Amino acid sequence: MHDNRLFRSELHYIWNRIVNVVFVRRYNTYKYRSGEKIAAERIDLDTVYYPSPTRDFTAIKYIDTWQDNKLRYGNDHYVSKTADLHGNSLRVAVFEHVPAVTEASRNHYQKKTSADSKALGIEFELIRIIAQAMNFKADYYIPFNIADDKWGKVGENDSYTGLLGEAVIGNADFFLGDLHYTIHNLNYFDLSTPYNTECLTFLTPESLTDNSWKLLILPFRLNAWIALLCTLLIGGGSLHVFALFYQKYIESYLKRDEANAYDSMKGLYLFTGFQNSILYTYGMLLQVSLPRLPNTWTVRIFIGWWWIYSILVTVIYRASMTATLSHPVAKVTIDTLEQLTRSSLAVGGWNDESKEFFLASSDPYSQEIGNKFELIENEKDAIDGVANGTFGYYENSYFLRHIRGKRIFEEENGRKNKSEKDTGSAVKYNLHIMEECVVYMPIALGLEKNSPLKSYVNLWVRRMTEIGLVRKWLSDVMEWSKINESRQQSKSETALVNLRKLYGALIALGIGYIFSFIALFGEIIYWKYVVLRDPKYDKYYLDIFYKNNNTCKT
Repeated sequence: MHDNRLFRSELHYIWNRIVNVVFVRRYNTYKYRSGEKIAAERIDLDTVYYPSPTRDFTAIKYIDTWQDNKLRYGNDHYVSKTADLHGNSLRVAVFEHVPAVTEASRNHYQKKTSADSKALGIEFELIRIIAQAMNFKADYYIPFNIADDKWGKVGENDSYTGLLGEAVIGNADFFLGDLHYTIHNLNYFDLSTPYNTECLTFLTPESLTDNSWKLLILPFRLNAWIALLCTLLIGGGSLHVFALFYQKYIESYLKRDEANAYDSMKGLYLFTGFQNSILYTYGMLLQVSLPRLPNTWTVRIFIGWWWIYSILVTVIYRASMTATLSHPVAKVTIDTLEQLTRSSLAVGGWNDESKEFFLASSDPYSQEIGNKFELIENEKDAIDGVANGTFGYYENSYFLRHIRGKRIFEEENGRKNKSEKDTGSAVKYNLHIMEECVVYMPIALGLEKNSPLKSYVNLWVRRMTEIGLVRKWLSDVMEWSKINESRQQSKSETALVNLRKLYGALIALGIGYIFSFIALFGEIIYWKYVVLRDPKYDKYYLDIFYKNNNTCKT
């Protein structure tokens, strides 16, 4: 029933949500006929305007009148007010966040330009089509300090910031900003049917493992090197045993014929000493020829098969060495929550809701992440922390790819941060997006709480999702990031051998020099403190001195 108390300014909020309403206003009218006063009952049917022309006053719209048991005009009393908004303006609060809204969208609602091929964002395109379908004009605006407040949070004295504050105050009809379909947001917004599902994960450092100093051992695995070393010892030891066996047992049968005995013993001295046997066997493995091939057929046959083994091993080693030199530098990445918890990285994100999500999880790794989850205020500092290898940033994967593409673009064009120029610091790590998704989050358009537009908005969102427009817009938004990533991949060193990859050879040469100098210093010390102090030493008769020493040792 019509009552003036229903239309006070504080109740305007209700009639801006309950728009399909009819107010019944009854009153009596009087007719004067031949001096008579005749009372007649009259009923007026009224409704409210939507959208309301003012935000503080409820305007009444006349529909029809019931009098004399009939309607005066017979109008349709229940016309849908939300299917066609007749060109009225609706306010749209914008928070630029990829992939929902991009920075390029400002040209369309601030500079009023439309001849731009840049991607505008999924939600911005959705609103443009919904505005045409429902015949309203979108009045876009950027809330104050939205770049820092973002989605907003609850402050002291029931104060709210960001998009959350705009929704609580009721300043806008739509809210664009990649809103998550969560219970927390449903307390302050009406959310449309989800149009996409985003992977929430971490942006982590990607370090390059410079293991060029291990170049000589990289072609074989540890078990292959163990097998090769054991084979070397067995081969060298076998040759030594064959030589000693031939020298001890076979030589006695050949003493009757000294000429044949001498010929058969030629070259056998190479393997009668264990050190020489190992050294020459190692030389054959490196394809170094022997000073002389022994005449003993037992040793010759073994050496022949050892040559075949050496050829196979060296060919495999060379092929693996070539592959190692041409292979790009290995990357160390963090791709799971378990790896992230084991690392020493600090992790964090923007809002308290993310921290509570990790703490409420039953997964022990998620709980550990929640315990060390930090709330950040400056997003740029967080990204710099990731680039310096000290931080992991929590966001949706599309936004993280956009950040990584932007970082690659700035590095290629030589634009360095001013603070980095002043301090002389440099980026130490590439940016890597963790492959494991923490959660797949539905994303929806935001409307004011209890909005009467929700049913039609859901209808158009479902239609644009089903025909593939959302996927197409998402591809447009991410195209720029993909181009920058492909440029970085095309410049990767795939078959370039530089000085860094020769570190292994230089290290091997350095180790040889060090041991050689140690042996030289040892010989000098032995000569000064052992040989020269021997009472039998005579520099004029060194041959007699060494001959006597060898005789005494024997």
